[in-house]
Amino acid sequence: MDVFSQLVWGSRVALAVGLLSALGSVALGTLIGLVAGYFGGWIDEVLMRATDVAFGIPFLPFAMVVIAIVEPSLPLVILLVIFFLWRTTARVIRSQVLTLKTRPFVWAARAAGAGHGKILFRHIAPNVLPLSFLYVAIGVQTGVMLEAALSFLGFGDPHVQSWGIMLNAAFTAGAMRSAWWWVLPPGLALSIFVLAVFLLTRAYEEVLNPRLRSL
Repeated sequence: MDVFSQLVWGSRVALAVGLLSALGSVALGTLIGLVAGYFGGWIDEVLMRATDVAFGIPFLPFAMVVIAIVEPSLPLVILLVIFFLWRTTARVIRSQVLTLKTRPFVWAARAAGAGHGKILFRHIAPNVLPLSFLYVAIGVQTGVMLEAALSFLGFGDPHVQSWGIMLNAAFTAGAMRSAWWWVLPPGLALSIFVLAVFLLTRAYEEVLNPRLRSL
C-alpha cells in the first residue's frame, strides 16, 4: 500500500477513534458529574474519590500493560482512551451542577413535585450540555493523539492502518531521517488535525460567549 493510501485510510481510523472515544468519555463523565453534583453526600464522595484514583493513573504505562496482557485491538484502544478522558469532564460537570441545583428553577421544579430523575435530566442536564459538547471537541483531539502515541510505540492494532502505525513502520525501517515522504505526511496530518480541532473549539467558545469575539 502506497503512502497516500495509508494516509487516507489512517484518516478514517483517526476520525473513528477520536469521535467514539470523545463521545464515550463525555457521556460517562457527564453522567458521573451530574449524579455526584446533584446528590452530594456519600455518593459524591465515592464518585470523586474514584475520579481522584483515575487521575493518578498515567495513561501510557497503564495502556501498555493492559495491551500487553490482552490482544491489541482498536476497540480496546478506544476503551482505554475513554477510561482516561472521562475524569476531567466529570469534575467540570460536577462543579457546574453544584451551582445549577441551587437555582430557582430547580426549586420550582421540586416544589411542583418533580422527582430526582426529572429534575436531573430534564432541568439540569440541558444546562450543562453546551459544556459537554466543548469537551467532545477536546476529546476528539486527545483521543487521536493518544491512539497515535500507542501505535507509534507498537501497541496499536496491527490489523488497522493508522497514522501512528505509519510512523512506527518508518521508525522500524530506519527511515525517520532518510525518507521524509514517508514520515512527513502522517506527522503533518496529525498536526493539522489537532489545529483544526483547536480552532473548532475556539469558534464554539465564541458562540457560547460572544464577548470573546472582541478579545
